[in-house]
Amino acid sequence: MPENIEEKTAAFLKQNNLLPDGAKVLLAVSGGADSVGLVKILAALKLSGRINNDFHIAHINHLLRAQESLEDEKYVKALAQKYKLPITVERVDVRKYAQENRLSTETAGRNLRLEKLAATAKKHNCLCVATAHQKNDNAETVIHRLLRGTGFKGLAGIRPKAVLNGITFIRPLLCLNRNEIENYLISQNIKWQTDHTNLDCRFMRNRIRHRILPRLQKQATDDIVKLLFVLSRRCLVFSEALERQAEKVWKECIVNQSENYVCINSEKFNGCPSLLQVELIQIALQQCGIGLQKITNEYYDRIIKFLTDSRIGKTMQLPNKAIIVKQQKNFYLGHPETCTEKPEPVPLKMPGSVCFSDWIIETEILSADKCNIKSIKQKKDNFIEWFDFKQIKPPLIARCRQQGDKFKPFGLGVPKKIGKFITSAKLDLDQRKKTFLVCDSEKILWLVPIRRSNEAPITSRSRRLLQIKIKNSPK
Repeated sequence: MPENIEEKTAAFLKQNNLLPDGAKVLLAVSGGADSVGLVKILAALKLSGRINNDFHIAHINHLLRAQESLEDEKYVKALAQKYKLPITVERVDVRKYAQENRLSTETAGRNLRLEKLAATAKKHNCLCVATAHQKNDNAETVIHRLLRGTGFKGLAGIRPKAVLNGITFIRPLLCLNRNEIENYLISQNIKWQTDHTNLDCRFMRNRIRHRILPRLQKQATDDIVKLLFVLSRRCLVFSEALERQAEKVWKECIVNQSENYVCINSEKFNGCPSLLQVELIQIALQQCGIGLQKITNEYYDRIIKFLTDSRIGKTMQLPNKAIIVKQQKNFYLGHPETCTEKPEPVPLKMPGSVCFSDWIIETEILSADKCNIKSIKQKKDNFIEWFDFKQIKPPLIARCRQQGDKFKPFGLGVPKKIGKFITSAKLDLDQRKKTFLVCDSEKILWLVPIRRSNEAPITSRSRRLLQIKIKNSPK
């Protein structure tokens, strides 16, 4: 019996290339049966020479169960001492974190746990973190995702290996079910800690574990946990093939990107099958640091419909404050406008030259007698404008757009909100980000480099002209 469990784990480690030879590994140990089994099985494999790795134990105390949490911590310290392994204990206030970030206790605990495990692994030079997820956990995860709405990727369940918070997490016990692990520990006369909150069916995962799975098992002709594991492995093969294809297509579709947004070519995106489109959207969200947890299968359908049917310039709001903006040839996904720092207003010299953001702004005062006013009016260059100097009310400033800004676009003569003007002009996101305003003390003179205002126009009575020219600042 013990040898069988250890052999199955060793084979699974090898098959999925989970433990690089000689690498140091951080073991996430809660004190429950699964994590205690993880320590015992890996220690036995090392003792027999079937693996060659050093281990460091990490225990994250969530401080949720008062004395029971302290008992778990004490137990894991004793376990580390028994196996002569170094240990790091971290205490995190999950309730406080959940309240401050408006998260459920489950989500807050998971976020803090992953963060602390990744940080501990890096601190102690561990190449990866091993967690004790097993087949039952996988079955519960698949059912949970089905209830929320998922696709092939969600049906792939818990992966043997995944990169989270910048470090690789491995699951050596995914080849075993809960009964196998507990029976293995009993045969070795090893006790473990019991978390009584795992019986609380107010939590969805516990309802799945204690109510939904048992009912499904009564209707199944085989072990439901085993059936779901086989399904998830097959979906994983399909998902990984889809991911590889998406990586190739991504390079063709991407137009440009920053930390806050991604610009994708609409024509190339629309030419992809819908499954590949979903994968590309997921890549884009992850590139912008936007979590996928709240974006269900229904959302992906809505996103694809939005990109197909909506008008140019329209915006779709997504969870986690993400947006999609549809443009003529491309679409943008992310949250750039809320994350991009805006430069401070800059006074303009008259005459003179100043820098504002990525631009150089040059002003010059010209005599109308020495200028051909008719020729000036026919100029089409978007990066130079002229105004009647007499109608200017100094000081002049260059500044970014602000919510509620209005101006009188040249040729219209009636005030219009700049935001609506830009939307009707069908500017893409790059063009929007490059716009700024030149104002005097009373009014907006120029939405640079899109349209000057109707203010301070040049007429036959103009005697002095203010010329404003902008050009790209050298890098």
